[in-house]
Amino acid sequence: MARRLLGVGLRRPAPSSACMMSPLMENLSMQSQTAMPRQPLVLPCNRTFSSVSTKKYDRKSTVVELPPNLKIDPRAKSSPFYGAEIVKPKKLKLKKKQKKKMKEEHLEAVSDADLDQPEDEKAGDGDIEASSEIVDGEEYDDEYEDYDSEDEEEERILYDLSTKPDVPRAIPLPKRLHVPVVDIKTGEDVGTFHLSEKTFGNDPVRVDILHRVVVYQRNKKRGKRNAGARTKTISEKRGSTRKVRPQKGGGQARAGHSRPAHWRGGAKAHGPKGRIQDYTTKLNKKVRKMGVRHALSQKLLEGNLIVTSDLAIPTHKTSALDVMLNRFDISGREGVNALIIDDADPDDAENEASVYGGLDVNFKVASGNLHKVKMLNQLGCNVYDMMKFKKLVLSLAAVRSLEERLERDL
Repeated sequence: MARRLLGVGLRRPAPSSACMMSPLMENLSMQSQTAMPRQPLVLPCNRTFSSVSTKKYDRKSTVVELPPNLKIDPRAKSSPFYGAEIVKPKKLKLKKKQKKKMKEEHLEAVSDADLDQPEDEKAGDGDIEASSEIVDGEEYDDEYEDYDSEDEEEERILYDLSTKPDVPRAIPLPKRLHVPVVDIKTGEDVGTFHLSEKTFGNDPVRVDILHRVVVYQRNKKRGKRNAGARTKTISEKRGSTRKVRPQKGGGQARAGHSRPAHWRGGAKAHGPKGRIQDYTTKLNKKVRKMGVRHALSQKLLEGNLIVTSDLAIPTHKTSALDVMLNRFDISGREGVNALIIDDADPDDAENEASVYGGLDVNFKVASGNLHKVKMLNQLGCNVYDMMKFKKLVLSLAAVRSLEERLERDL
């Protein structure tokens, strides 16, 4: 009964006048909602989103201080300050005379303010005034305390973000397939060529397929080990089981029989047991072809693909070939490594003896002494070598053969 009476007595209090909204306010709020409807946010489609705004700023706004708690090295490519120039800040130091003059002016201003104040207020606030002067003097000394110690100033490291190099961006796919054709002997452009989209235009590049093909190639190179090799254990080794010498009294180590592994003519410890150790793995042929197509697309996406008219050179001298490749930043002391693929036809060559195995003989001999260059026939073009070498050089004959071979089952 008590609970029921309490329940009856618990009523929601009536809203106060402050909480209630008048009809006039309700109308105004409704008008504001109807007058200013919420519009969806529309962004232009050609705008790029990044952490750095694309607006043009002056030099002062692009200068950023390196935070002292930043643990990353500014010289690392992952650092936001990579490539930016260091700006030397202006040292804010005051001379002794200027500091002394400013301190005197401050004290004079305080004394003038005390003279202008009425005497009644001064008498009532004598103690407070004296303490305030002391505090003001201490604050003033604290303001200029930093300038007195010139050696203890912290060195600020400033970077100008406007000097950072532009980030290279890939060419869109339809335009990316139009590549220039260069002459390997002179390094000049001799025309353009349109690559096949099925072979060189795979986007996005399947990194998982590349990984599977690389693992397959490495396992295949490891191959089979100890095929049929087998050694004898102690139980299989020929010899008597009698004790060689007495257990004690001879001053020598204990010995049971004459066939232990550490004795001459004994058994072999931990030798092969006759089982073939096969490290090869299986990967479908279509997946391997897909890996080659995606590797070629990745080289074109990076801008590390060079297409040449042919790879025929007039001499077999390594120095002459080194000069030709230096025009493309390949080989040499500061050049990168490169994989060169060719599929030369003896019928198209001036001399049939200058082509062997689909490769130009002079080029093959000259590149033998360049450790940064590897030359293969288009049949030997593989994912592992393309990932290992920075640049890929293809002749027009190799491009046609690769497109024909890799697109046969598509």
